Formats: sequence, structure tokens, C-alpha cells
Amino acid sequence: MKDILKEIAEELDQLETLDEAIALAIELEEEGMAYYSEKASVMKNETASKLYMFLTEEEKKHAEYLKQYRDTKKVPEVEFSYPKFEASFTEEFSDEKLEEIGILLAALRFEHKSEYFYTELAKRTDDEEQRIFYEKVAAAERGHYMIIDELLDAATEFRMQT
Repeated sequence: MKDILKEIAEELDQLETLDEAIALAIELEEEGMAYYSEKASVMKNETASKLYMFLTEEEKKHAEYLKQYRDTKKVPEVEFSYPKFEASFTEEFSDEKLEEIGILLAALRFEHKSEYFYTELAKRTDDEEQRIFYEKVAAAERGHYMIIDELLDAATEFRMQT
């Protein structure tokens, strides 16, 4: 199995300019946006579908922040908020529960990869404003990870039959 985090670090080592890093970051966000949008439309579990719609919009915002930074060379004001995506105790996943859990696991991995990417960008810059910007985006990706993890917990927890 390939180490995706090592791959990211190696890819970042190959970049020569900040513009290349920003272009790669925008590409990553657009990839996430397309993935989440497609999955939102196929999920039968309402909570999972709402989560993917939320994540689609979040990735779109991230791409817009990055484009704004690329175009103006000014660090944009970044704001993130996280709704609570708890599955209700009465709501169960559909008959395709394993497929839905697999999709959530893929999303979890994507968010982990994104968080690592921005954390690495923050470590590699000498500009304090850029470092703060990348750290904020990394924190947002970590928040997405936590939301997905919470939903996975709800989907996979052992429930005592009464």
C-alpha cells in the first residue's frame, strides 16, 4: 500500500514556486468538490447526503480562498463553521450500509490528506501571514475529518438489541 502522505511531501518537494503550490492546492480542493458532489447525489442516508453537500460547499470555499490569494497575493480572511452532523438514534444507514461506510472512509482519507498538505505548506513558508492562512485551512480540513469520523462512529457503533 502506498503512503499517500509521503507522496504529498515528495510532490511538495518538487514544487519550485508558491504559485505552483497554490495551483496544486486549488486542484486538490476541486477534486474534493467533485467527489463530494457526486457522493451527495447517491447517498441514501440523509445525514450522509447532507454531510457531502456541506463538504462540497466547503471545498468550493477553500478553492475560492486560494484563488483570491493567487490573484491578489493578499491572505484572505478565512472563516469556517461546523454544523453538527449527528445521525439520530432512530436513523440507520440504508441497505447499502457497507458501501456508504466505504464512501465515508474514502472521504476521511481525503480530508486527512488535505490537512497534511496544508500543514506541510505552513511548515515550508517563511511568510507569517501565509503560515497562518495555511494553518487555518488545515484546521478546517481537520474539522471535516472530525465530522466524518463522528458520522462513522454513529454508523458503526455496537447497538444492544432490546
